[in-house]
Amino acid sequence: MRRFAYCGETDSLDVVDFDVLIVGSGIAGLYAGLHISPDKRTAVVTKVDFDKSNSWLAQGGIAAVIDPKDHFESHVEDTLKAGAGMCDVDAVETLVREGPENIRELVELDVPFDTNPEGELMITREGGHSCRRIVHCGGDATGRETTRRLGEIALERKNLQILFNTYLIDILTDDGNVTGAIAFDTKPFIIRCPNIIIATGGIGALYNHTTNPMGAVGDGISAAQRAGALVKNMELVQFHPTTMTPQDGQSERRFLISEAVRGEGGILRNHLGKAFMVGKHELRDLAPRDIVTREIIKEMRRTGRDNVFLDVSSMDEDFFAHRFPTIYGECKKFGINVPHDSIPVRPAQHYLMGGINTNLDGMTNIGGLYACGECAWTGIHGANRLASNSMLECLVFGRRAARHINANMRVTDKLDPKSIVTTGTKTLERGFVEAKRAELRDVMTADANAVRTKAGMAHGKAYVDNLLEQLDDAILATRAEYELYSLTLMAKDILDGAIARKVSVGAHYVEE
Repeated sequence: MRRFAYCGETDSLDVVDFDVLIVGSGIAGLYAGLHISPDKRTAVVTKVDFDKSNSWLAQGGIAAVIDPKDHFESHVEDTLKAGAGMCDVDAVETLVREGPENIRELVELDVPFDTNPEGELMITREGGHSCRRIVHCGGDATGRETTRRLGEIALERKNLQILFNTYLIDILTDDGNVTGAIAFDTKPFIIRCPNIIIATGGIGALYNHTTNPMGAVGDGISAAQRAGALVKNMELVQFHPTTMTPQDGQSERRFLISEAVRGEGGILRNHLGKAFMVGKHELRDLAPRDIVTREIIKEMRRTGRDNVFLDVSSMDEDFFAHRFPTIYGECKKFGINVPHDSIPVRPAQHYLMGGINTNLDGMTNIGGLYACGECAWTGIHGANRLASNSMLECLVFGRRAARHINANMRVTDKLDPKSIVTTGTKTLERGFVEAKRAELRDVMTADANAVRTKAGMAHGKAYVDNLLEQLDDAILATRAEYELYSLTLMAKDILDGAIARKVSVGAHYVEE
């Protein structure tokens, strides 16, 4: 692994100065930005726009103890159970106990949560939860509506500058502390800054079947790791059990069928109509995601089919259309007449439980470097994330990171970037990046999926190690080349971790 992806000298690059840099414009990054002191100059770097994040695509909702009949202890227990014994109890306690106050803050910020006629927040249930505790917006558009509203507020804040179409290349450090970053818009430039929050999401672009946007390349994790930040449990990759089987004309990204559909009565069936989750888990169709995913894979293998079906006929059409308008519209667009027709579904990569190792304030082992959201390992999710805890994590730990920076604002006069001379010597051939990115997806889909084998992991590791060796000696100059390097490093972390973990647990399952 090379220290810098950037190739060349930094002395001639343009330099801009900020007090705080936030990389990522999903819920974690935007919410953190809104909690930075208004007198601090803050840059929010985003690769495209607000609507190209995992947060924007999130359907289900945000888990929090809202119902008077619900209890903190119950939410904690459900999270620990789903995490298969690998959660950090203190982190889970923090998440759960600070959840309701963050929901109240979103309400005060006019995030348009769904309410009943009495004006109370509507709540639903999802897999792994013992009761209803999921608040939502627009039926099944919680991520979109929350991100949209936070983005609107961020654009109005005078101290926040949103740098659209800007890509993080490297994090600069000096003596174990952050000094800034190298970024790329139309050309590379330096952001001098002693406080950085990484909130770049996941690694879905490593897989052929993913719910993530194609920009989910692990760039923030990769840059932090190259700067010396510790990463943890990268092999714990969650696959969502129910994504719509690819239809003609759909995008590369797999369309998610929210777990809330099963929470409202949807039942998984095979092509003969058998409800195959019966007897597989006490929660049946609402079992934790890793269990449901593996049972679907087993059923697909047993029947020789490419998908199973989600039966939603227990709901009438008016209810389904109102409760799940996004899913309803997508199904209708492709001729699936819900709720009368069942939805063809199969698993796809969805979420990364591992990431940059942080404490409860989002701090890494590098001075001034923080991480929050999907790219961070806080210990909350353990080996398998509980549904709708992800957006809650973005809120709780995005705010905690911002508050810690406010109370410990790093200011230094020694921020002059040191000259970097590339060690890359080889120019990549035309077509190399596109070909290798496609090959890498094929390898990860075959060898690091929801069900793994020792032979497959060994094959994947050999391929990735060879590709990384080529890239470590390459001159990287374009965003596509930087992305391939980040993806390859993430693939290595996943496969190395998977091979090192000798026991199946949660999302890491090795078939003997």
